[in-house]
Amino acid sequence: MRDQSDTGLRIQMLSSATPPGGFQLVDLATGYAHDVRVIWQKDRELGLRIIRSHDLRGLAPAALQTAKRIWQAGQGRVSAS
Repeated sequence: MRDQSDTGLRIQMLSSATPPGGFQLVDLATGYAHDVRVIWQKDRELGLRIIRSHDLRGLAPAALQTAKRIWQAGQGRVSAS
C-alpha cells in the first residue's frame, strides 16, 4: 500500500495483470478489510475507491471469515505504522 485516505487507496501490485473491477483488500497492518473498486491503473499501480470497510479485529460475520483468516495468518509479519 503506497497511500491511503478516507475514501481511497493507491497500491502497487506484484505484476501488471488486470485486476477485477472490484474486490476485497485485507490490510494486514490495521486488521481491516476494504471492499474496493478500481478507479485507475498505470502499469503495476492501482487507484482504488473504498466502498466499505470492515473491522476484522473482533467478531466478524460469516461473509468476512476468509478475510479474517488472511488477516490472522499475517499477524506477526506486519506491524502497524
